[in-house]
Amino acid sequence: MVKLYRIAICEDEEVFRAELKEIIAEICKRLCIEKSISVFETGEEFWSGFSDGARYDLLLLDIIMDETNGLELARRIREYDPNVSIIFVTSNPEFALHGYDVNALHYLMKPLDAGKLEQLIASDYQSRFKCNFIVFKSGGQIQRVPIRDIICLETVGRRVEITLPDKTVVYSGKLSELIEDKEQLIRCHKAFAVNIRNIKELTRSDAIAMNGKAIPVSRTYLKDVQQALLKEIRDV
Repeated sequence: MVKLYRIAICEDEEVFRAELKEIIAEICKRLCIEKSISVFETGEEFWSGFSDGARYDLLLLDIIMDETNGLELARRIREYDPNVSIIFVTSNPEFALHGYDVNALHYLMKPLDAGKLEQLIASDYQSRFKCNFIVFKSGGQIQRVPIRDIICLETVGRRVEITLPDKTVVYSGKLSELIEDKEQLIRCHKAFAVNIRNIKELTRSDAIAMNGKAIPVSRTYLKDVQQALLKEIRDV
């Protein structure tokens, strides 16, 4: 199941707010990041949802707003959520040092440096959702396959076929060797394993992947797959 990168923008200037949302959307598209972007005009509007339980991975926060001091809002946020990454965005360089008081990720000046913002988003996303790989030799070449891209693995004779969204790669070895210690790769059949994060539906006989592919699930492994899928849903 794909991890959603939850982004919030709190900015009282309408034109800049719209521009920032567009820039972030383009950055996430280039980085192949599945995201949600929530936009808030005031600190009070943001706090209303936050105090009711809404949580974000990244917050871009204007320091100087008509009704709210961004630094004070950040201090309140930190009392409840130490994990959200905060990037301050402002036109006043005098506030730069104050960001350290709330463990801010960075401080960006207006007009925005889109290149720097892309670096910050890429780094924060990677540290938050580390992209692990399976590395092996195939056909004399080293293959480096991101686990998040794997849909399923199938034993075919003495090799394993690894199904990705756009191709299939082959590993000359055992299925058990590839999935060992890989929490999201779950054995579902004597000859198959699935990436539980890319499963959208589970029946008594098949796991249905996000791309619609049906992967067989035997009775022996059905309970394991059910438990793994429930855990993944709870963790999202």
